[in-house]
Parts: sequence; C-alpha cells; structure tokens
Amino acid sequence: MNAPALPAETAARRRTGGTSTRGWVVTGLLLVFMLINFADKAVLGLAAKPLMHDLGLSPEAYGLISSGFYFLFSISAIVVGFVSNRVPAKWILLVLGVIWALTQAPMLGTVGFGAVLVSRIVLGAAEGPANPLAMHAAYKWFPNEKRGLPSALLNAGSGIGVALASPLLTALIVGYGWRWAFFALLVVGLIWSLLWAIFGREGKVAGTASVHATAVKSEVDEPRVPYRRILLNGTWLGGFLAGFSAYWALSVLVAWVPHYLESALHYSTVTTGTLVALPWIASVVFNLAQGALSDRLMRRGVSSRVARGVLGGVAVLISGLAMLLFPHTGGWFRIALLTVAFSLGGVVFALGVTMNAEISPTRQRGAVLSITVGLTTTAGLLAPYLTGRFIQAASSPVSGFTLAFTISGLLSVAGGLLAVFFVNPDRTALRLGLRTDRIEVTG
Repeated sequence: MNAPALPAETAARRRTGGTSTRGWVVTGLLLVFMLINFADKAVLGLAAKPLMHDLGLSPEAYGLISSGFYFLFSISAIVVGFVSNRVPAKWILLVLGVIWALTQAPMLGTVGFGAVLVSRIVLGAAEGPANPLAMHAAYKWFPNEKRGLPSALLNAGSGIGVALASPLLTALIVGYGWRWAFFALLVVGLIWSLLWAIFGREGKVAGTASVHATAVKSEVDEPRVPYRRILLNGTWLGGFLAGFSAYWALSVLVAWVPHYLESALHYSTVTTGTLVALPWIASVVFNLAQGALSDRLMRRGVSSRVARGVLGGVAVLISGLAMLLFPHTGGWFRIALLTVAFSLGGVVFALGVTMNAEISPTRQRGAVLSITVGLTTTAGLLAPYLTGRFIQAASSPVSGFTLAFTISGLLSVAGGLLAVFFVNPDRTALRLGLRTDRIEVTG
C-alpha cells in the first residue's frame, strides 16, 4: 500500500533535515527584529555628546538615563516569558515591535531629562523579552542539534544592527541633529511590524529528538521540572554568571564607549561612528563562527559541555583579559584590544540560550529563557550608572573610564572561569529527567 502524501510543510521540513523554508524566512525576520533591537539601544550612546549638551546633562544624569533602559527590562522579560508559554510568540513579538517604534516619537519634540528617561524605561520594558522570545520562536522551527546556527544568527543581529546603524545614525546626527536618528528608528520599527504581521508564522517542529546517540524526550513525554531545579544547578548558574559579566561589558559598550572615544581619546564624531562599529562587526564574525563550530562539534558527538560550555567560557575569559589590557596601550593596538574586549564574550549569549534550552522542558522553555535573560540583564541596570559615577568622581575622564573597564574585565575573567568549570548541560539534562543516555534515536 502506498504511503499517504506528505503535506507540503512536512515534505519541505524533511528535505531540509527538519526545518522548512518558512522556518528560515521567519528566522530572517527575527534577525531584522534583533537588528532593530540593538540599533534602538545604540542610538542613545551615539547621540550622547550632543544630547548631553542640549539637555545640560552631567555624566551621572546621562548614566542614569542609560541605566533607566533596564529599570523594567528584567521584570518584563520574566513576565512576558511566562505569558509566552500560553500566547503565540508571533503576536507578542508584533506588539513589542510596535511599542519600540512608538517610544521613539517623544524624542522628536522638545524634551527634558524626565521625558527622555520615561521614553527609555518604556523602550527597555518592551525590549526586555526580545531576545528570549526571538530564540523561542526560532527554536520552534529547528531540532536541538541544528539550533546553534539560528541562535548565532539572531545573536549576530545585534552586531549587524549596530554595525549598519552606527555610521548611518551618526551621519544623521552630524548632518541633521540627533532627533532625526530617533525618527529613522521609528519608521524602521513600523515597517518591520507590518512585515511581521504579514509573514510571521508559528513553528511546529515536534519534540526535540536528536540524531546523537542520546535519547531526548519529546514534548509529550517530558516531565514538568520545578524551576528551582533548573535555575539552581551548576549549568545554569555558571552560564548565568558568564552571561552577566558579558552583558555588563555590552551595556558599557552601548552607553559609554562612543563617549570614551570622543572625550577620552579625542576622536571626531564621524571617526567615532566608524570605530564604535568595529566591536559589533567583530561580534557578527565571532557569533557566526561559534554557531558553525558548536553545531559541527555537536554533530561529531562532542559533549555539549565542551561544544557550548567551555567554548563560551573561554570566549568570556579572553574578552575580560583584553578589557584589562586595552586602557594601558595605545594606537591601533588599543582599538584592536577594545574590539575583542567588547565583542568576543558576546558569543556566550547564543550559547547560553542553547544550553538553557537543553535543560528546560519544551513547555517551560520560554519562561526559563526569559528568566535567564531577565536576571542576566540586571547588569545593564548597574553598569552604565556606575560608570557615570566613576567618571564624574575621578580626577579625569580617562582615569574614570579606566576604573570602569578594569571592573568589567575582572567580572568577565571570573565569569568565564566559572562557566568553564561548572557548565555541563548533558549531565544536568540527565539529572532533570529530560534525556536518557546511550539510547539510539532513529526518528
């Protein structure tokens, strides 16, 4: 008897090894979503000097506005993460995209400290769930062993976004004023929201069955695991600490590195717009490289501990060492170290998401990823404000920046080492009952 015909989507999924063409279309839209996400973050740092001048802001006040972005960021990420367990990701992402665009509108008129702060707080609340929800939406189209590349692509969206946006937004700021940069992001955000409403879809990859010689339970068979067991093991804690330190560096990059290049190193505004793109460009290269490498290692049977935990921990460690060194060097060697310091450690974000997906039941994954991002990004609540305090209290801006970079470097060294020694997703998944070792999976 002939086998029944496959539906078109199922057939396409089999031809692509478990992922349909539609899945890659959705992933492409999510990549643009993450691109806009980080352009929204970066615009304040790019406009820092003229904005501080026009509004009469001190370094401490500007640091408070930068940290204000994270006032509701973590809470929103966690709350919306639990909502995503019940509401399709497509509609949540659409609402977030519209809010991002609309929060740029107040910046087009006459504003003061309070209006800018409120605008950034609302934007942060809407951007808090962005990364975990984008990953969660993409994972619905990919089995476990093929998630490294889409994770890397979405994480690379941050680098692509700022690498493209920095020179373009800087040109708008220099040529027309900083308000036009915010207007451009409003328009781009609305265009993406329209495209997502038309082309966005919810994925339906069944279960997380792997081609490895390890059985991974399907969503139907997965147990419900208490969140405390997921969040209080060495894998999650080690990954969290590495991610926290990397996000500390990221928030300093977004809020203060453009100002550092202009005020401490005396580069022109146009040159600063180019130089600040370098860490973001490097982050794209590093993320794509780690995505391809980690997937290749996983397909070859290398443990997730090595392919994801050790790889991410070493990247954060090297980033921290570069952070400690670059303030004490000069010329292009300093720029090279600065680029590594603020880019390489970021690979741990994509790796951390894939590791947390391994140790989370599918039905709880959205909440776990959102809790992780929510707690990790509390670094952004502290780093910009404290950096502003250091600069304002120091004898010179250079010494204040040096102290801030030293603290960030030490955090990254410690976080990287902890990830190397304690992250072990395979063992954790086994202990949580999400897999059984040494059982061949052929489906």
